Amino acid sequence: MTPQSFTFKLSVPNDPAGADVVAAMAAHAATYASIDAAQGAAFVERVRRVARQLLTGSFSTHCQVVFSAADGQLTVTMGGQAVSEALTS
Repeated sequence: MTPQSFTFKLSVPNDPAGADVVAAMAAHAATYASIDAAQGAAFVERVRRVARQLLTGSFSTHCQVVFSAADGQLTVTMGGQAVSEALTS
């Protein structure tokens, strides 16, 4: 595991409040991946927006969220949707 290459998964309940948990984890991932603070904040807000939309009844009880850094991108994937940000070189 390095700042440019990692994967971790999180399972969150099907509740819009879970969007804040997903956003907090996205913020940690962006910081670990050394993404610029302003870019990271914008990325986190995009992740929060998608998570909030998905966690309003789209899943039976839980949603799996995958955070990964690979090929120069930090990507958060949930419910078949992905939000990405370029990693700093």
